[in-house]
Amino acid sequence: MIRRRSMLVLPLAAAAAGGTPSARGQGFPLQPVHVVVPFPPGGGTDSLARAIQEPMQKALGGTGGGTMIVDNKGGGGGSIAHEFVAKQPADGHWLVVSANNLPLYPHIVAKLGFDARTAFVPIGFIAKQESILVGSLDAPWPDLKAIIAAAKASPGSVQYGTAGLTTPMHLSTEQFAMLNGIRLTHVPFRGTGPLVTDLLGGHIKLGMSSITSVAQQIAAGKLKPYAMASLERSSVAPFIPTFKELGAGDVDGTIVYTLLAPAGTPPAVVTRLNEALNAAVATPEQKQDLSRRGFVAMGGTPQQLGDWLKVQEPIWVPVLQAAGIKPE
Repeated sequence: MIRRRSMLVLPLAAAAAGGTPSARGQGFPLQPVHVVVPFPPGGGTDSLARAIQEPMQKALGGTGGGTMIVDNKGGGGGSIAHEFVAKQPADGHWLVVSANNLPLYPHIVAKLGFDARTAFVPIGFIAKQESILVGSLDAPWPDLKAIIAAAKASPGSVQYGTAGLTTPMHLSTEQFAMLNGIRLTHVPFRGTGPLVTDLLGGHIKLGMSSITSVAQQIAAGKLKPYAMASLERSSVAPFIPTFKELGAGDVDGTIVYTLLAPAGTPPAVVTRLNEALNAAVATPEQKQDLSRRGFVAMGGTPQQLGDWLKVQEPIWVPVLQAAGIKPE
């Protein structure tokens, strides 16, 4: 049995933080804060980073003006960006937008240039969103049952794309395959943006994507929606049933976005960043803005994020093993 992820619904921590800027780390930031996105522009992660950029910048202030810069470094299913940030000065001026797959890098990347368990200090949860299985307009399968039937008839013949190895989209699709006794062929892309481009062009027929990245294309009739990889229907696309509703098992590809800093970042700076992050997702206006983009605002403490990261490895390693995924 694959245990469900826990702690996905967390209280927004702005109230818990008291709404008063910490007396510690008041001189921070002393220079622009770089938020590194592990995928190219155009995908869900990039959209989220830019959504919190201005409100978090205002909350930071500081003698350096609190300027935040979003940098995109795609590739390696996100590991390239993580390695880059892990090697930056641990002073709070370099952050990385991370997700569920960080603890799994040792199980997928043979020559990982950092220790996924110790290289970062948690700042806090940003937001979450669901994943969805979609097809190009010329995809040969009318529904999810047809995909399963095709995969059973010819194991490995059905290809699907995702934003990269060990992303929640990749893992949830392999979970779907495991629960239904089928074998699919994974085609990793360098982010959701390039995946959606190829889906729209018909170069790949099937893909698991964040709902944010494909909601408009589904509404415009440019992509086929098959099933939501979530425990409940999405508020963004409530007309699309879940895998479980379609009899394909309890498939959960909820993407949880987090913010991390290099290990050794001073506790006072971590506190300052956490307060600014919580402020950036706490107000009704900001929560509404994130909702329009397909996200559910989260927030929380560094401790909550640290505890959550610890349970991801035992949950998802069995899925990696079932899929035959080994470090490369």
